[in-house]
Amino acid sequence: WSSSLRAQSAEDPDFARSAADDHASPPAASTKGKASPSLPRDFSKAAYPHVRQRYDWDCGLACCQMCLKWVNRTQTFSAITKRCRTQSTWSIDLAYLLHGYGITARYYTITWGANESYKSIDYYKENLDNDASRVNELFQMAASRGLHVEMRSVTMEEILATASKETCVVIMLVDTQRFETGCAEAGERIKKREQSSRARGEAARGKAKPKSAGFDEDEEDHGDCLTTERMPHSLPSNVSVDSGFVGHYVVLVRALEEDNLVEVCDPGVVADRRVIDRESLDQARKAHGTDEDILVIDVASIVNKRGWEDEEADDGSGVPSGQTSAKQVKSEAVRPG
Repeated sequence: WSSSLRAQSAEDPDFARSAADDHASPPAASTKGKASPSLPRDFSKAAYPHVRQRYDWDCGLACCQMCLKWVNRTQTFSAITKRCRTQSTWSIDLAYLLHGYGITARYYTITWGANESYKSIDYYKENLDNDASRVNELFQMAASRGLHVEMRSVTMEEILATASKETCVVIMLVDTQRFETGCAEAGERIKKREQSSRARGEAARGKAKPKSAGFDEDEEDHGDCLTTERMPHSLPSNVSVDSGFVGHYVVLVRALEEDNLVEVCDPGVVADRRVIDRESLDQARKAHGTDEDILVIDVASIVNKRGWEDEEADDGSGVPSGQTSAKQVKSEAVRPG
């Protein structure tokens, strides 16, 4: 994805402690004589793990846990929260977190830092004043820390092309209401199609199909993707989904061949996967309040990487900082998740 990049120029806020230090990675431990950790034997998009969020603020952290587990770098909730020490999690926090574990994440947004205009949105007004300085400093420090942060709008076609790689997934910020509506509509459409298909099959065979028989061989069983409900604790208690924007992080895993659908891991539900049509997902990720934030994660760079020392999952120590080629671009804002 090419674009012209311009360095953001602004004075760094004067803080008693650097916000970026909260995300600082420990130095790489010596790997002499150590065996390199290997990817799971079942490494694939089909085996992408699902992690449920615990509270109404940790959906982004759960998405990061999924990614780390996918590449056999499983981290506990305790380890994750030691590295990301805030309950008002923004996309830039997730970029630093993944980077600290050696995961390449290219962060794209249409704005830079904390958007002060979001004070009018109920979802943001409680924390925006407190978060702004910290978030802005993280953006300012990104290039020097080796993170790729780029300001531009990314099309759904570009996202799907990237996500078609077996080593790529995309964390994205969506509006909960639009996302839920899209999932529900996709589920109903699939149910009707499958019911119609089964009815035609039964009519062709001249007999009713036993309930235990399941789907025809040429049909895909979407299982809980169609019937899942959001866990009550995954929604902020102080903001109504019906009243306006409510941010939520999900992971786009892959595009499906049928019905223009995509498969998503949602930490806010029990089901491992959900399905939603591409247009609805695009609307949910471009809703006012999202800044079109996405984190494009490609783990190809660590598939054959050497010199990593196994670390204790409880504290996340011993993981070298990623040495990615840094690019920082002018933008204006991101927001909590």
